[in-house]
Amino acid sequence: MQTPNKKNKAFRSPYVWSVLALFAIVFTVNYGFITVALDTSPGLVTEKYYKYGLQQNKIDKQYRTQKERGWNVDLQIDNTIQANQPSIITLVVTDKYAQPVSHGHAELRAYRPSDAKADVLLNLKEANKEGVYQAELTLPTPGIWDMNLLFAKDEDKHMLNQRVIIQGKSNDELSTLEKIVNFITQ
Repeated sequence: MQTPNKKNKAFRSPYVWSVLALFAIVFTVNYGFITVALDTSPGLVTEKYYKYGLQQNKIDKQYRTQKERGWNVDLQIDNTIQANQPSIITLVVTDKYAQPVSHGHAELRAYRPSDAKADVLLNLKEANKEGVYQAELTLPTPGIWDMNLLFAKDEDKHMLNQRVIIQGKSNDELSTLEKIVNFITQ
């Protein structure tokens, strides 16, 4: 009597092929995610996060000091701002007696929480009216942007953080989600 070849019989089973197909699918999807992860930004806004974390007490003191000073610092950004289109932003600074604070220095850093390469640094110049500072801002990509404003007059400093959402289409590379969808559908 002939003994059946057990080696060949295992590969004829649909269960074995199902398990092998499952492993192939898992490895293919993982390869896709790893490829996309290596090609995209890590999302870190700064490489020196630990150093800045140690300065948190000084930052908290600055916020308390500027609250006691009573300045009203209003950063006006149009809600309909579009990517790749210039827009005028306005900063209005008044003291606690509603008098304009003029001859100061205003610096705005617009940064993307997901891509530090897209950061924009802008100096605002005092307009024809005292206490009003303006500049033209063009942001390259749509999405969420954090606006960090630093205003200084003599020894007094004021910090302001504001988040805005920019509409429009980007001319840059695809987003991470678009890359994943394209990878899976192709």
